[in-house]
Amino acid sequence: MLASASVTKGAFELFEEVRTTRSGPPPHVHRERDEGFYVLEGRYTFVRGEDELTLEPGEFIFVPRGTRHEFRTLVAPSRTLIFVAPAGLEAFFREMGARLASGATPLAAMNELSARYDSHPVD
Repeated sequence: MLASASVTKGAFELFEEVRTTRSGPPPHVHRERDEGFYVLEGRYTFVRGEDELTLEPGEFIFVPRGTRHEFRTLVAPSRTLIFVAPAGLEAFFREMGARLASGATPLAAMNELSARYDSHPVD
């Protein structure tokens, strides 16, 4: 966590995410939040709506609220800065990490948390 909701008065959150394996979340949508990803290290493939893009260090992608999206690392390790506006996913990311560490699949963990947080799996 680089900038929490408490620091930004709820305007946004900024996270640094490190992926040590080739992985990513299942397709999902945030109904109330925009998201942006800035690649620091590695390579990613992003699917945003109908578009599929490959991003490398120094590149950015914006995902407007309500847009189906997913991403996968193409090399490990990979790192991104994730911008969320307005704030509200900090606890989701923390709880998602705990569920994954205990052996849950990304889809199962997201399904469990979607009722409480604005992160909803989609086909």
